[in-house]
Amino acid sequence: MATLFDLTSLGGKITSAYNTLVVSTAVLGIIAFSDLLFLERQVTEGEVVSDLKDAVLEMRREEKNLFLYADTDAFSSADEQAALSLRILQEHQTALGTILRESDPMTMVKTLKTYRSRLGQWKVTAISDRKPIQDEIRTLGHQAYLSIESLSSQERRMLETAVRESQWFLLISLFMIGLSIYIVGRQLKRVAVTPLKQLESRLKPIAEGRFNHLDTPSSDREFITFTNAFNRMLKELEVRQKRMLQSEKLASLGILASGVAHELNNPLSNISSSCQLLMEELTEADPEQLNIWLKQIDSETERGRNIVRTLLDFGSQRVFQKQRLKLLDLINETQIIIGKTLQQYSAKLSINVPDDLALEVDKQRIQQLFINLIQNALHAGGQGVHLRISAISCERSVSMIPDGAEVAGNLNCITDYNGRFIEILVADNGPGIPAEQLSNVFDPFFTTSEPGHGVGLGLFIVQEIVREHDGCLAIASRQGKGTQVIVLLPDKAPV
Repeated sequence: MATLFDLTSLGGKITSAYNTLVVSTAVLGIIAFSDLLFLERQVTEGEVVSDLKDAVLEMRREEKNLFLYADTDAFSSADEQAALSLRILQEHQTALGTILRESDPMTMVKTLKTYRSRLGQWKVTAISDRKPIQDEIRTLGHQAYLSIESLSSQERRMLETAVRESQWFLLISLFMIGLSIYIVGRQLKRVAVTPLKQLESRLKPIAEGRFNHLDTPSSDREFITFTNAFNRMLKELEVRQKRMLQSEKLASLGILASGVAHELNNPLSNISSSCQLLMEELTEADPEQLNIWLKQIDSETERGRNIVRTLLDFGSQRVFQKQRLKLLDLINETQIIIGKTLQQYSAKLSINVPDDLALEVDKQRIQQLFINLIQNALHAGGQGVHLRISAISCERSVSMIPDGAEVAGNLNCITDYNGRFIEILVADNGPGIPAEQLSNVFDPFFTTSEPGHGVGLGLFIVQEIVREHDGCLAIASRQGKGTQVIVLLPDKAPV
């Protein structure tokens, strides 16, 4: 019984509502069946009354034939019909008593018995003395007819009443069943449909990649179990995504190591040359010239330190933290990291970013964004590709996203933020992306590159970085016309 009416779970509530509906319908069905049995009994009693009335009427007809035409056959028929009426009354005394209520069926029995007795007396009485008996017989027959007519009338009224009551009961039963179904439906909607709709609306941000905690829409055990399991899955996904991002970053770091080594080779060569000149000309050179060589050593050493620091900053794993930085400085530092890769592809990189354009970002994450976009362009464009990075500060406008562009997620960053935006454009003159593949570019592990040139996580990671900065991301491309990646970041400049 506890499990049958377990109201702490969705299944228990649905089962309880279903069982209640079934029991209610069964009870109404039993009552309706009882009512049909009552109607059947009323019809049966009506047939008895009809047979009794027919017998009495036939008795009166034969009585009339007997007295008018002195028909001896009529005497026998009248007596037979009186005997039949008596038999019907005696066999169905209980049923007829229910119909008569105030009257006693035995009164009719006595009347018919007296009627038969007077008929027998009339037959043996002399013709001259039959008149008083004949009048009494007629009176008794008339009394029997009036009684049976009253009985028939009451039976018809009872049948009509029973039919009306059955009609009302049928209407009430249908109303009760309909009301029960409506109440059960409303309850099921409240305990199942409404929480499921709430769950659907709360899952939409998660479907867009925003790993928020999922609140349970109901206190039912199934919803609590589901949301707990889902939140554990979200937590695990978030942890794995962070690991995946770090792994991707370290993989990029390994690829870029040779480029950084090449960048370090230049300042080290300059330092070595200056040291050799110092050693050769230490005693003979002019002090001013010595000072120039020392400054060159110091400058090149600082240059090498900056390259190493940039590499270490990019490779380290630290907490996400925004700070206001100049965009051009970020791009220049990124160019140092990826410079060797650009040379390997004989690629040309043009940068058109105002020197005073600053934004509030996590330095490491934005550098990862530019590296991924540049690497994607290099892998897609191949040798000799031309890349352009530009940025402007602009007012909010939906037209910031070009027609036909594929948007990652939604444009809430535009609709929810009323301030200015930094629009960053990374474009290339590569082969572009076919229209049928453009809708898949933000999916993890989707790539248009040849095997061995990336695993398809570049734009997926870029999408996550843009989302972390409350921005929007879109990509526009036409086959043979190159590709443009548009990054919109809110410009939350201090007032």
